[in-house]
Amino acid sequence: MVSFAVLVVAGVELLCVGLLWARAERRLRVLLLGVVGVGIAYDSAVFGLGALIGEGALLHGLSVGRFVAHALLTPLLVLWAVDRVYATAWLRRAALVLTVAMVLWGVLGELAHVRLVPRTFADTFRYGSQHPAVPIPALVVSAVLLAAAVSLWRTEHLRFPLIGIVLLVVASGAATVCPPLGNLGEAIMMSALTGAELALVSRAAAPVGR
Repeated sequence: MVSFAVLVVAGVELLCVGLLWARAERRLRVLLLGVVGVGIAYDSAVFGLGALIGEGALLHGLSVGRFVAHALLTPLLVLWAVDRVYATAWLRRAALVLTVAMVLWGVLGELAHVRLVPRTFADTFRYGSQHPAVPIPALVVSAVLLAAAVSLWRTEHLRFPLIGIVLLVVASGAATVCPPLGNLGEAIMMSALTGAELALVSRAAAPVGR
C-alpha cells in the first residue's frame, strides 16, 4: 500500500512537469524546474517499485541514480528561486556560485563516500545510505526556497508557495522516521513551485481593468 502511494506521488510530480512544460512561459528557469521534477519523480518511482524489483544489482544501480539526481539537480532550485523573484544581478551571481558549491559538496562530500545498503519500511524496499550524512545542500536549498516564497507572498500575494515549502521542511524532518514522507514533501514542493509559475500565466491572461 505504501509502495503504491509513493508511485502515486511520482505521478503527481510528473504531472507537475507536464503542466510546466505545456503551459508555463518557455524560460530557462522553467526548464530547470522541470528537470528537477523529473529527477524527484525518478526518485519516487524507484522507491515505489523497489519491493517489486527486489534486492539485487538492478535496484542498486537505480538507487545510485537517485542519489546522483539529488546531488546534481536539487541545487538548481536556487537558480529557479532567484529568477522567479526577479533578484538583482548581484544576487543572481551569488546564487550561481552557491549552486556550484552545493553540487560540488553533494558530489565530493556525499556521493564519493556513500555506501548503499538494503532498507525496508512497511511494504517498501530500497537501498539507502549506510551512514546518512546531514543533507547540507538540501537544507541550504530549502532556506533559499523559503526566502523566495516569503518574497512571493509579500510582492505577489501568493501564499501557496510559502505553505508548500513549510510543509516540505516538516515532511523532510519527519522522513527520518517515515521515509516516504520525504517524497511526499518533495511532491508538495513541486506542486507549489509549479503553481508559482502558472500564476504568471493566469495573470497574463487576466483582462486588464480600466
